[in-house]
Amino acid sequence: MKVSVIIPMYNEEENVLKTIHEVDIVLKSYESYEIIAVDDGSFDRTFELASNVASKNHNVQVLKHSSNSGMGKALRTGIKKAEGDVIITIDADLSYDTCYIPKLIDALDDETDIVIGSQYMDGGKTEDIPRLRLFISKMANKIVGYAMANNVSTVTGVFRAYRREVLDSIELDSNGTEINPEILSKANAIGFSIKEVPVTLGGRKFGESKVKIKSTTISHLLFTFHEKPMMLFGAIGFILLFIGLMSALFLFYQYLIGNLDPTRPLMLFMVLMILSGIQILIFGFVATQISLLKREVYIVQKENKLLRKKLK
Repeated sequence: MKVSVIIPMYNEEENVLKTIHEVDIVLKSYESYEIIAVDDGSFDRTFELASNVASKNHNVQVLKHSSNSGMGKALRTGIKKAEGDVIITIDADLSYDTCYIPKLIDALDDETDIVIGSQYMDGGKTEDIPRLRLFISKMANKIVGYAMANNVSTVTGVFRAYRREVLDSIELDSNGTEINPEILSKANAIGFSIKEVPVTLGGRKFGESKVKIKSTTISHLLFTFHEKPMMLFGAIGFILLFIGLMSALFLFYQYLIGNLDPTRPLMLFMVLMILSGIQILIFGFVATQISLLKREVYIVQKENKLLRKKLK
């Protein structure tokens, strides 16, 4: 079995040497392995330092993007290059300790295709994480997790182990951090099994976090609505219906006491709210049915991708 570890990096000159070294130490117990560092357009010495390591260690290779394209693009670049039977993805700042890598690999039993290092499941924990980042992370995982079909407590984290077949079977599109829930969504739709193991997520010791809270939050919300459209359309539709029905009750009360004026704007407002609410709920139902059809699309994509690989 060959193990590939993919490490996306962006301006990580303070971490790159330590990270590659610690990953390399853990992997030495495996007969065959490779470490793929993907420099995502860094403008510091990340690429230079990583390349120096690669020149002395044949198990390390460094890929580079000409400009910063996002974690998703970096992972996709690494996945295309990886040759391992098992593929590990991990953060460059080692917020997840490398000692958990063998634990993830060992959990890939005959019935498991993806193993997630989870800080939010029972037994997992967090240490030295800024409160705002931790709050946003927990909320994002709850919201995105609710939108997905499987019961996974950590859906946005990058620390995972995949069987090669999983990543060979799905077409990935995301360039940002939303690639992590995208993989789980498509893999689950095709029928791959997912397991979580408890790990500890620690705070960054060197350098600055590259996660942009605003853009990450927006991208995860958009992914959630894409996965479960009724969360958006249903909420808006029911709110409009509620406002329309409350207006109707008020107008009915006015009728009972003899003060109803059919020319009042509230009459038109009531009709518009009720009709708009019903229409948006119908949109949500149709969007949900379209979303359910994605499973068939992903299965076809899987067959096409595997066929193209065999023909190469």
